[in-house]
Amino acid sequence: MTILFFSEQQDLALELVSEAKRLSSGNQDKVIGVVPDRETAEKAIKLGADKVCVLPKIAGVPLASCSEALVKVIKDENPKLILVGGTRTGKEIAACAAAILDIGCVSDVQEIKQENENFSFRRMMYGGLATAWLESRGSAIIATVPPYTFEQGVMEERTGEITDFPQYGSDRIKVVEVREKGEDSVNIKDAKLVVGVGRGWASQDDLKLAFQLAEALKGEVGCSRPVAEDLHWLPEERYIGISGQVIKPNLYLATGISGQVQHISGIRDAKVIFAIDKNENAPIFQMADYYIVGDLYQIIPALLKELGR
Repeated sequence: MTILFFSEQQDLALELVSEAKRLSSGNQDKVIGVVPDRETAEKAIKLGADKVCVLPKIAGVPLASCSEALVKVIKDENPKLILVGGTRTGKEIAACAAAILDIGCVSDVQEIKQENENFSFRRMMYGGLATAWLESRGSAIIATVPPYTFEQGVMEERTGEITDFPQYGSDRIKVVEVREKGEDSVNIKDAKLVVGVGRGWASQDDLKLAFQLAEALKGEVGCSRPVAEDLHWLPEERYIGISGQVIKPNLYLATGISGQVQHISGIRDAKVIFAIDKNENAPIFQMADYYIVGDLYQIIPALLKELGR
């Protein structure tokens, strides 16, 4: 049996190869990867990959157009399971590849179980209110996996095959412009501590208190969907929720966030959740490890005063 993994991001690719290695159960099983550069390929070999194909980013060719290249590798290697990093680009590539190959595609997988050559996948449904187990029987299947779902394994000195993929891309799609992200660009997925802000804040200018608290705690600021998409107080890359960022910080400090299902889906894997809200019936209190019922405009300045001592 062969398991194939693909991601355009190094850390996610290394998480996928670690899970693929765990699922490979015998000496005859193979783990094959498709990655964006040779450095990632060498690390993937040390984590258990037997063969890795380097699919470099080509100037003027959008990465999403590499679906056909991935399809070629799948046809050549005939894997039973294809793990694809669940980034926006990865999901697009996975969907295109599944359509071309006429095989199934399971999105946002959180857990995988194997029985012989069949696989079962656990994923959330209804905005995180329920989970479902899906089974694949017989044919190959693609599964997209969000970042930080699986732990990266321990690298060992071992050998494997690394090959370079030839030119790929379609003339039907081309990059016409590349714009750099603004100065406020941030990756809250990597933050060990995140201060979340919601509609409980009265104005955009008041959010400076949240940023001061995050700075004092050496963390980052995230937000609920209304703050980013309705009020436009913060960029969408700071939005936490089922259709935004899914985070796993050591501490998530929710301020003025009621805790709707869509937001809870993005924070449920935080190690500790601490919530501040003046509504004693706020749904987020049911998820929180610790909470304070009170006015954030009194509590946060008090926290800043204590942290400044």
